[in-house]
Amino acid sequence: MKVNKTPFPFSMVEKMMPSFGRIAVMGWMIVLIAVLVGIFVLGPAQTTFFSDGKAVREGAAAGSAFVQANVSRHVVEAWVPQFKFFGLGLGLMAIVMALGMIARKLREMGMVITNHMPADLRAAVPAPPKTVRIFQLSTLMGVMILMVVLAIGIVLATGVVPSYWNHSIAAELNSAVVGSALLTQLGVVSSFAKWLNPLRLFGMAFLFTGITLALTVIIGTLRLQAGLLVKFYKQARGQG
Repeated sequence: MKVNKTPFPFSMVEKMMPSFGRIAVMGWMIVLIAVLVGIFVLGPAQTTFFSDGKAVREGAAAGSAFVQANVSRHVVEAWVPQFKFFGLGLGLMAIVMALGMIARKLREMGMVITNHMPADLRAAVPAPPKTVRIFQLSTLMGVMILMVVLAIGIVLATGVVPSYWNHSIAAELNSAVVGSALLTQLGVVSSFAKWLNPLRLFGMAFLFTGITLALTVIIGTLRLQAGLLVKFYKQARGQG
């Protein structure tokens, strides 16, 4: 019997489906790391920066504790939210994969039951619904978007964000002139959250869509199997 190979990238998704438990643990570990970074890095940086008056902290020179704390808090805010959402995304992907495994098991159970029916009463097993491919693709798209968002956050956190904030606010940042590198960096630093945050929510929307579609596949499978069993019962009773 010839078995049709699952095309890429669906083959990759189906191979990962049995590992939904490990993926869920990985996701929650990422979220835990993000929480710990917030507690032990962002919290102390905020405390240090706001430990004195505005004139003192904004007048501090580059290399001072105030400037270093300011750099740390902005760097953390650039990558940790993206890291946390990636962990949440892995958790949602694990849910989709668990639902996919349920749908697969239901289909296998249905085929076993069908094979034990008399040949003259045996119903043809329908092909998997196209919704399966759609929820797999939606899940993959969601995780890929969150990976891109995380990569952008890391690039920002290791590049323009520390480069801009590692200056005295009063002496250098506030006095930056038109066309200077500092103003160009300020444009990036001030704007990335406006489009990066909606982008990660767009990725989350794909994942929630995948969960919804996976549930519809399970419900549809149960309804189909119930219909086939009712039909078999009526046919068998009629013959009897």
